[in-house]
Amino acid sequence: MVTGIKSEEARELAAMYRSQLSDIMEEWAKHTVDPTGGYITDFGEDWELVSRRKNIWAQARQTYMFAAYYEYSGHEDKWLSLAKLGRDFLVHHAYAGEGRWYYEVSEDGERVIEGTTTIFTDLFALIALAQYASSSGDQTDYVLIRETFDCARNHIMDPEFRDIKPHVWQKGIERHSPYMIAVHSSMIAEKVLGKDVTGPFIDFCIHKLLYFFGKNESGYLLESLKEDGSVWDTPEGRIVNPGHIFEGMWFCIDYARGTDDAVISSALSIIQDTAEAAVDRTHGGVIHRFDCYGKEGEDTVRTDTGELKADDKVDWVNCESLYALALAAVLTENETSIDQFRQLHQFCQTHFKPEDGGDWYPVLDREGTPLRKNKGGKHRVAFHVPRALMNLSELFETVS
Repeated sequence: MVTGIKSEEARELAAMYRSQLSDIMEEWAKHTVDPTGGYITDFGEDWELVSRRKNIWAQARQTYMFAAYYEYSGHEDKWLSLAKLGRDFLVHHAYAGEGRWYYEVSEDGERVIEGTTTIFTDLFALIALAQYASSSGDQTDYVLIRETFDCARNHIMDPEFRDIKPHVWQKGIERHSPYMIAVHSSMIAEKVLGKDVTGPFIDFCIHKLLYFFGKNESGYLLESLKEDGSVWDTPEGRIVNPGHIFEGMWFCIDYARGTDDAVISSALSIIQDTAEAAVDRTHGGVIHRFDCYGKEGEDTVRTDTGELKADDKVDWVNCESLYALALAAVLTENETSIDQFRQLHQFCQTHFKPEDGGDWYPVLDREGTPLRKNKGGKHRVAFHVPRALMNLSELFETVS
């Protein structure tokens, strides 16, 4: 492959990302196993235990990553065994029936703390079970995977479906994130269910992302729009979330590579437009959010990661951005895209990666100083950062 990133640089990047991925996965493997079932995920700065809560987003994401890493690392049994711990906990304790999944259960899984409040739990459970089935070759969960996929697809296509936490359903408003997460979840499910089952739904979701949310008068792909495609001119409706945009666009590109140049072209255009506005040219890194019209919004918002200012730098935002910009650099060979990738790579290596290695700091201030150093959390596990490092190492191995 001819590219502005030469073979030697690509080899160095692939080796660096592979090594850092290994460190993070080994770190999590050492601390996360709960002898009572599933994973412990809520840790402080030095892996001290904060709580033993069993949030199903976290359980499912960790299951997916262990199963994916099993394939990536050459089928070492250790990683499949770790993935099975999560798979077993999910199947035996988190399934509500009829394709729906609980949001949180008690430590032992015997008591439901919060029920089927969000479509995202269903989608994360889908990637966990589908990746485990694909990696292991065990088709025991085929019917459960199909039920979960069918249920999620039907609910996402239903404008009256209201279980979209952390969003609040409002009539006449469409949300970007269910379609975005559905693309990736359905791509993983396709390994088990086949393209005939998942393909039409993925195409529907990608069309929504690129040609509904990505084509409006603001010029940005927005988190929400009115159902007629116009901007919902409120502080919430004007939010641009760069992390979700970059993540969604690499989902689209990965699905379309080799089959649909028009999708790739549209996604690359959105990546470039977003990068122009979201990359901090003074301090580096990608900011958490901004207003599409430049209006004043809330200075601080509360999330599951804690309170975040608009110009804070968040780990998942920057690692998803890093892979999207790497794809843009490799696919376009454009010097601007290559420079954007290299600059973000340097920022992440300098500021997010601790000097002694291991998982990234979760949140930095605008200048790049860590605001929090916790290892895990309610939703934070080995997921966004290691998935990005895995994708990056595979991409640059191909280039080299």
